[in-house]
Amino acid sequence: MKLPLIAANWKMHKNRKEAREFCRTLIEHLPSRHLQHVLLAPPFTCLETVVEAVAATPILVSAQNCHGETHGAFTGEVSASMLDDLRVEWTLLGHSERRHVFGESDDLVAKRLEGALKQGLKVVFCVGETLAEREAGRTEAVVAQQLQPLDKMRDLWQNIVLAYEPVWAIGTGRVATTEQIAQVHRVIRSAHGSIPVLYGGSVNPGNIGEIMRLPEVDGALIGGASLDAGKFQAMVAESLKAKGVSEHP
Repeated sequence: MKLPLIAANWKMHKNRKEAREFCRTLIEHLPSRHLQHVLLAPPFTCLETVVEAVAATPILVSAQNCHGETHGAFTGEVSASMLDDLRVEWTLLGHSERRHVFGESDDLVAKRLEGALKQGLKVVFCVGETLAEREAGRTEAVVAQQLQPLDKMRDLWQNIVLAYEPVWAIGTGRVATTEQIAQVHRVIRSAHGSIPVLYGGSVNPGNIGEIMRLPEVDGALIGGASLDAGKFQAMVAESLKAKGVSEHP
């Protein structure tokens, strides 16, 4: 993994043909030096397609979720060994939609995290507060609670990337201010300083440069704006420019 890391979470979008075309466009228009900063998180049905499409490149591929157990009677779930069989080395965990749409509790997400790491996966671990929690002044407490599972996994921190994504900014078009982003990232770094921290939450071509210029931000987790290959490649280029990364060696 190379920092800054620019991650595309496709959520429940794209079939295999669309995934192949996206990868082809990205590879054709971004220099290899930039591709090493890219992570793609397609839906489960496109994972193998994307792995094959980017095999000759440094692009990273991630699942969008993973169960903590190795196998068992868990209908609809996917294990780390199944992802490994597809040559997928990463997974997102704790995304706000998993927590707040599908009801995954902090305890369940913690078990997923522990299981995925112990089975050899690398994890983009997502945390963030709701609007009610922010307005009640509980942002730091909520994020600290969500990050508690990391305390007993210090020997595996090198396999974790954190993503701060305030729930109230996911898919709403509403973006945290740079001051809000920087503040929460500083709080996270104060306890987990060696772990990179991405920002996610309505990141788009118009705001990514400003966000990436924050020294506290190590990259971005992009949702809806990552579905268009042209927009995404422009966001990658803008992000790397903001961090002083040249497209030439």
